[in-house]
Amino acid sequence: METSDRPEDFTSPPGLGASDGKPAFASSTTFAEAADALRQVGESTLPVFDPETGALIGHFVRPVAEPAEPPRLGGMATPLGVYLTDGVSSGGAGFWGLVLTGVVLGLVSVFVQALCSRMGTWADLSLPLLFLRWPQLYLHLTPLMAGIEQLIGFTPLLLVFVVLRMLPLAGTHAAEHQVVHCVERGQPVVPEMVRSMPRVHPRCGTNFYAAMILFLTIFVTVFSAAMAHAFTVADSATFGVILAAPVALRYWRTVGGFLQYWLATRPATDKQIESGIRAAREVLERRAVATVHRLPAMRLARRIWSMGLAQVLIGYAALAGVVSFVARHWPPFGRLLGI
Repeated sequence: METSDRPEDFTSPPGLGASDGKPAFASSTTFAEAADALRQVGESTLPVFDPETGALIGHFVRPVAEPAEPPRLGGMATPLGVYLTDGVSSGGAGFWGLVLTGVVLGLVSVFVQALCSRMGTWADLSLPLLFLRWPQLYLHLTPLMAGIEQLIGFTPLLLVFVVLRMLPLAGTHAAEHQVVHCVERGQPVVPEMVRSMPRVHPRCGTNFYAAMILFLTIFVTVFSAAMAHAFTVADSATFGVILAAPVALRYWRTVGGFLQYWLATRPATDKQIESGIRAAREVLERRAVATVHRLPAMRLARRIWSMGLAQVLIGYAALAGVVSFVARHWPPFGRLLGI
């Protein structure tokens, strides 16, 4: 179907809507809307007019068969572009892209570990002086110290997000989410449509981290406070679960969406959008001709491999081995990392 360059809401052009009894569409009309209109009026084709001039632009034609249910896709952002999979077929950045993702995550972890080591050294030197000057502050903080330590324990994870937000990987992550939204909503996978999709996706792994942070922070804080008031371990744990679980279950997607929008992603560039589109087209083409293994074990193995986590772990483990080797043979580097 030919369309105009300017998107408009679908409407009836002058002199056609009421007299002909047929709807007319503009270029922004989705295929789903057009298909519904075709079914309602019992026609196999309907014209598309320019809403201002009434000029004929093209026709919507009813498809011979109803479109299949859009697939559910997963994916990852890699230094080589977007990786997508439906659990069997995959597209975009391949094995080395996923391995490089593990390497990048490892490098970010090393940087954050070195930074936290320096921050810990500063805290060891500064906090005793602070408590000597204000001893009442120490007395007030002591019952909550376990909870405070738990919050401090999440500092490296927060710093990892902050560093990743500064890298191009965050834009690729956004493109991955946007193209998955586009495919799963049955929309045309074109740059304009992909760019209009949200950067936050409900199945992103960031939501899992949000749930973990919420639950553990509240649980450890409540548990430590209860233990400080002479409750038993069992009672303290029960109080912690009762208070932490509902909050985590209620707000994990909200907090996860916040983390995705502000830390895990940033607006994608045109190149990153194109990478996502290329990955989506590849996985959809391969999905159409994919063969499914009959053996359940083979299907499970293929699904696990398609997830990409194994390849990321390979890259992460390789970098960890190099860092460990260097730290062992060059002590200043080990001291910098606090190992």
